[in-house]
Amino acid sequence: MRINCRRWAKIVVLAWMLVSPSLRGQLRVGLDALADSGFALLKGKRIGLICNATSVDRNGESSVALFRRNGLDVRVVFAPEHGFAIQSEAGRKVADETLANGIKIVSLYGDVKKPTKETLAEIDALVFDIQDIGTRCYTYVSTMKLAMEAAAESQKEFVVLDRPNPIAPVGADGTALDTAFRSFVGLIRAPFIHALTIGEIATLVQREELPSLKLSVVKMRNYSRRKFADEYAEWKTLFTPPSPNIQSIDAMLLYPATVLLEGTNVSEGRGTPYPFEQIGAPFIDGKKLKDEIGAINGAEIEVVSFTPKSQKGKSQSPKFEGERCGGVRFKITERRKFKPFELAVALLTALNKSHPKSLLWKESFFDKLAGADRLRRLVQQGKSRDEILELVRKESLEAFEARAKEARLYEE
Repeated sequence: MRINCRRWAKIVVLAWMLVSPSLRGQLRVGLDALADSGFALLKGKRIGLICNATSVDRNGESSVALFRRNGLDVRVVFAPEHGFAIQSEAGRKVADETLANGIKIVSLYGDVKKPTKETLAEIDALVFDIQDIGTRCYTYVSTMKLAMEAAAESQKEFVVLDRPNPIAPVGADGTALDTAFRSFVGLIRAPFIHALTIGEIATLVQREELPSLKLSVVKMRNYSRRKFADEYAEWKTLFTPPSPNIQSIDAMLLYPATVLLEGTNVSEGRGTPYPFEQIGAPFIDGKKLKDEIGAINGAEIEVVSFTPKSQKGKSQSPKFEGERCGGVRFKITERRKFKPFELAVALLTALNKSHPKSLLWKESFFDKLAGADRLRRLVQQGKSRDEILELVRKESLEAFEARAKEARLYEE
């Protein structure tokens, strides 16, 4: 039965104010659109702001500074994994802190991952403004979902300032989330690569799971899901690396292809100059692995060797620290032909076939990253790349497309 959410849910389409014609073709993220409206949606409200260093407008000004400069009442700031300044490595707890202006930053990647009723007691609206990278296991969308739950439970308004999905042209792909494997690296009921913006994900979650939540999404202007994020001229100012090991769009494209190796005894490249772009282990024969992977549309494969090193703030204890690893590096040559999940499956099946005795699985964590045990079991059973892709896509994509269609906020 379809829930009628009109009473509570609204998608805020802010009017295109009287701006110079020269600006009308420019990308305006949700924060820009909010500013263009004179911050009408938040005037007179006590605000909690979930943000980090990616939360900037078209001029590079942070949402915290912009809100304060325009007289908005920011009571508390919440920070996700990697911290407010994005200087903490993946998986490391982040402590609370206080900004120079006296505003408290409450960590949502420390002792708690969900705003408490106590921290929400003195606010009216909880605002989310963080740049995502388009892959389900990247934890910013999990932070958003938990914050939405907290807002619903405390009857607070939830506002999303929308931002681009940097790899949207890839399209949705990969494993569906089996709710039996839900975890902080997999909370959203969407394929591994979801192709949605954070505003669209919030809309989907509100429709299906949190109908009582009063949700407002401040839409972008001049956004197209057919563009990679760095194809916008404004991206140069808007872009701040969203985590210490994701420094480019190519890294965002390769992340869903290699991040699943975190659930194995193969290095995903942390502790090297090319995290998520190269992989390896002391037991890997790079040439043998390259040959087994075969041709990949839109990418080249290079045989490499590397020695992971400790990197403060990025990877202090990487896999195989100080050990020489054989492996391969992936270089994207044609983005619009490259399919990250196809490479993920090709890599896993090739490793399983070329190094069956050495490859070890951290089954519980791998399954949480993948969102199900289905992918791992298919690989371990010796299924081919094409067989796995066909089975996974059949189970995942058709049903999701129907659901996603109702949540999309932008034309193709």
